[in-house]
Amino acid sequence: MTITKLSQQADKKTVSYRLILFVVLMVALIGLMVKLSLWQWQRSEQKQQLLDQYQQQSMLETSLEQALASGVQPFQLVTLSDIASTDKFLWLDNKVNEGVVGYDAYTLADTPQGTVLVRLAWQSAGADRRLLPEAISAQELPSRYRLREISLPVVLNQQHWLEEFPQGLRVQQINIAALSDYWNLELLPFVLDSQLEHSSEQLVSISPQKHQGYALQWLLMALVAAGLTVYFCVQNRNKEGL
Repeated sequence: MTITKLSQQADKKTVSYRLILFVVLMVALIGLMVKLSLWQWQRSEQKQQLLDQYQQQSMLETSLEQALASGVQPFQLVTLSDIASTDKFLWLDNKVNEGVVGYDAYTLADTPQGTVLVRLAWQSAGADRRLLPEAISAQELPSRYRLREISLPVVLNQQHWLEEFPQGLRVQQINIAALSDYWNLELLPFVLDSQLEHSSEQLVSISPQKHQGYALQWLLMALVAAGLTVYFCVQNRNKEGL
């Protein structure tokens, strides 16, 4: 009889340890899902702020000189009295346009306010990754641009973010500080975009609404996991009470 009781007590302790481990793991999982939900919501707010900023600045136009004097605002329309392309070109890799992978072509340009990167246009990529598209003619640059600030994305292999080609450089990101060091010159801390009008899809790869949907999904998953955890705890308690 004593042996049976000891065996039952040992079984109960084993079940209790398993239940505690299950609860700890579920609490950690729920915490992770809640954190992901909050992160997606924050991303939604950031994307919406970017779109609102574009709308606010889309109709305002000033000179580059005045923009620098009063404080640069992203998406400002700026005019330049004098701008000339140099012989330096750059291709930003993995830019998708209507489902087609290609490059954003840039040139380095001199202005009275300093040297700046100018986005010329999007170009489709060829089948051979060893070759770049032909450089776009930049002999006569326009006088109106939209000012764009650059945020650095995560690049897994920092050693290969820049590659040299006869036509110029292929880069995985626009890193103005690193390009300044590479060319040994000082660049203005933004780029001038010759494309004046942008759709929301061009400004953000994932819309604020999609981020909100992802946030709701993670939150619902956390609630389901919490409900299952409570259910199993109650079921285990009822079994122990039998």
